[in-house]
Amino acid sequence: MNMSSRLLPALLGFVLALVAPVADAVASPPAAAPAPADDGRHRTITSSETYMPLPAIAATVQSNRRAQGLLQIEAGLEISDARLRQRVELYMPRLRNAYLSALSTYTGMYYRYGDVPDADRISRILQEATDTTLGQEGAEVLIGMIMIHGD
Repeated sequence: MNMSSRLLPALLGFVLALVAPVADAVASPPAAAPAPADDGRHRTITSSETYMPLPAIAATVQSNRRAQGLLQIEAGLEISDARLRQRVELYMPRLRNAYLSALSTYTGMYYRYGDVPDADRISRILQEATDTTLGQEGAEVLIGMIMIHGD
C-alpha cells in the first residue's frame, strides 16, 4: 500500500469532520445561543455573574533532570467587586505570567513526580500570585481541575 492510498482516507475523514458541524449548523441554526467565552474553550461550570474562568495553566514536571510530564490546572476567579473585575481583565497578561511562574515554582520545588498534587498548596500559591499582581485582595482563586499528563 503506497503513501497516497493511506493518506487519502485520513484526509477525507479530516475534511468530513470539519464539514459536518458546519452542515448541521446551516441545516438547523441554534435558537438563542449563549455568548461564547473569550477563547471558546471554556465550559460553563456556573451561572454566577461574578465568576471569571481563566485559561488553562500548565507547567512541566521534571524528574531525574528531564521532563516527565505536564501539570495542568483549570481555575477561575470569583470577583464580586465590578471595579476589581475590570482591573483583572486589564491585568490578565500579568496574571497569566504570575500563574505560570507560580506553577513552575510548585513543580520545581514542592512537587515530586509520581505523587498526588497538593491542591491546597497550589491554591495558596495561585492566590498569593493573584493578590501580589493585583496589589489587593478580593479575587478568590477557585480550582476546578488538576491533572498530570505523564510522559
